[in-house]
Amino acid sequence: MLAFVLPLMAAASVLLDLSILRRIGRRYPDRKWLRRLYLAHFVLIDAAVAGALLFYGKLSNADSTEAMRTVLWIVWVFFATAAPKAVYLLSSLLDGRSGKADGRKTTLFSRIGLVAAAATLGLMVWGATAGRTHIVTERLTLESDRLPESFDGYKIVFFTDLHTGNLPGNHRLIRRMAERIDREHADMVVNGGDLVNIDARELTPEVMGLLSTIRAADGVYSVLGNHDLGFYIRENRPYTPRQSVGELLEKQKAMGWTPLVDESVHIRRGGDSISVTGFNFPEKGSHRGKHAELAGCDMEKAYASAAEGTFNLLISHTPEFWDDALRTGSPDLTLSGHVHAMQFKIPFGKRGWSPASWMYDRWSGLYTQAGKYLYVNDGMGYVMYPMRIGTPPSITVITLKRKG
Repeated sequence: MLAFVLPLMAAASVLLDLSILRRIGRRYPDRKWLRRLYLAHFVLIDAAVAGALLFYGKLSNADSTEAMRTVLWIVWVFFATAAPKAVYLLSSLLDGRSGKADGRKTTLFSRIGLVAAAATLGLMVWGATAGRTHIVTERLTLESDRLPESFDGYKIVFFTDLHTGNLPGNHRLIRRMAERIDREHADMVVNGGDLVNIDARELTPEVMGLLSTIRAADGVYSVLGNHDLGFYIRENRPYTPRQSVGELLEKQKAMGWTPLVDESVHIRRGGDSISVTGFNFPEKGSHRGKHAELAGCDMEKAYASAAEGTFNLLISHTPEFWDDALRTGSPDLTLSGHVHAMQFKIPFGKRGWSPASWMYDRWSGLYTQAGKYLYVNDGMGYVMYPMRIGTPPSITVITLKRKG
């Protein structure tokens, strides 16, 4: 995927600059210094971005955390330079259609484009700094008449999509997240998958030590996401997806977590109980052609040990298969991640808008259907680029209340 997308991004950056350089030449034919200045920028910035993106595919250690972090920031540089230029170019094109009465062309829209481009660059910088590091806590209270009396007020803290290997090596975000979760004194903590980005080696002793501090009265439960299943491990590596998944499950157990792979467990309060079911990442659909040797969700198996009639909490990394889950079992509350709202959301109304809405029917926030709930958290970490705009890293605190 990256081998195809990154060269296209590099080419797009070059084409944008060629278009702007040509426009400068036409509008200011007597200002050679301006064209030379922009050309110098073209060579320094575009050549660096294009060269780095193209060279990435040749790196022998391109699936290491260091190389991945480098390419993420290169992709950010691409967006931080290409997006403002595109905004300026689109705005300045309107100048040719808004001539004055005396026949002279106005530069109004070019000036507006410069201001809009500067604002776009500022937004990109904010998204790569405060936008990706400022953790928010979202709170929900959900009612169900199927919840046993003993579980009235039950508190669940949910986080997902940490993508540990992409985060800075100082682990500050993980530390602050773990501290915030512990302050909630939850009955249960749920991790919705994609704990790692490429493989289990990202869970270093230091990272495991921080995640091990997350505690809850009834434990920490987790499932495997597509990144956890080793889709992105290079096939020519001696370290295989099967080895990575096995190591990841053992490391989670060593941290005191309970990973659920197509299985259910029961939480008891006196004579009452609720069931917790964990789905493996499904084989069809969302892996987009990636190697999926260990993917595949057996819903019948997952629900085989869930007592019929009990309130059921389902953990499913992707929200795409909620309808299938409703037909197979009886999940009262489903917790998912995976989408990240594509790390870009324009906040307004109940849910806001994101390009994710073009690809997913359910992509962020709370959904209800016949008294059942699906909640999609926007995640903690990031992929493709180290930036979050309108989708800050978040944990969700859910309080269950008995209805009626």
